[in-house]
Amino acid sequence: MATSDGSGSHLTDELTALMAHAHALVGVELADLADQMGLPVPAIGAGPERTKGWSGQIIERELGVETKGSAGPDFARLGIELKTVPVDLDLRPRESTAVCQIDPVAIAGESWETSTAREKLNRVLFVALEVPENARSVGERRVSAVR
Repeated sequence: MATSDGSGSHLTDELTALMAHAHALVGVELADLADQMGLPVPAIGAGPERTKGWSGQIIERELGVETKGSAGPDFARLGIELKTVPVDLDLRPRESTAVCQIDPVAIAGESWETSTAREKLNRVLFVALEVPENARSVGERRVSAVR
């Protein structure tokens, strides 16, 4: 049973629920998720400048990301950063993945131990999105693995 008495069991339950939800998405196409949410899929032929980030936003919304726009991890209470990674059939990344933006002036006196990058990389939930070879739309991407 989940408690909020500080014992941590509530967070353990939250983590278990998050992972179960993420694993349940394996095999699901992003267009289907967007349709269930009532959101449009970018037009066929829309370039990367119009679709960059759309896949991640769909997965974030589905999993209930709680910290829109903050510098910390996506699931702040759990200390988990969510990253979607477009992959081929062999789970090889097709694109690079950004962690966070860095302001060189702001980080001048910062240490790795206190950095936002370290906080985000401490626990990462990777959601691999298989990109079909002849995909015409970003909506054709399918959740293929969760780690």
